[in-house]
Amino acid sequence: MTENSLKITYKIYFEAEDIKESRIISSRSFVKNFFENCGSVYFQNVEIDDECDLEDYFLRLYVDRVIEEEECSSPEDAENFITDMAEFLDKLAESQSFMQMEGSFSLEYKGKKESYKFNSEEGCDYCDFAEA
Repeated sequence: MTENSLKITYKIYFEAEDIKESRIISSRSFVKNFFENCGSVYFQNVEIDDECDLEDYFLRLYVDRVIEEEECSSPEDAENFITDMAEFLDKLAESQSFMQMEGSFSLEYKGKKESYKFNSEEGCDYCDFAEA
């Protein structure tokens, strides 16, 4: 990796059971829009794997993303990625507290490597973070 190369990874799992069809549909839409409307370029154009089952009343969404750039295209967003991701996840947990969320995220940029795991239990409106 060069001095200005960038590698960002994040995995986020969302799950909830025994919820109404309408809530599953609105939550799917909410999560997608939440990513798309985030200011950081590293949160946009995310593919969300949807394994929801409306008949069995469970919601399961997965995001597994790796971004690698030889030359960082957005230095400000890269510098703020860790803080932005933590705030993003906390806001998501607060607004969708009926879901369980867990996953990890990492950043390699300018010779530094940071990696974190997170978890938000069902009924909890915040995330717990730990260095990985």
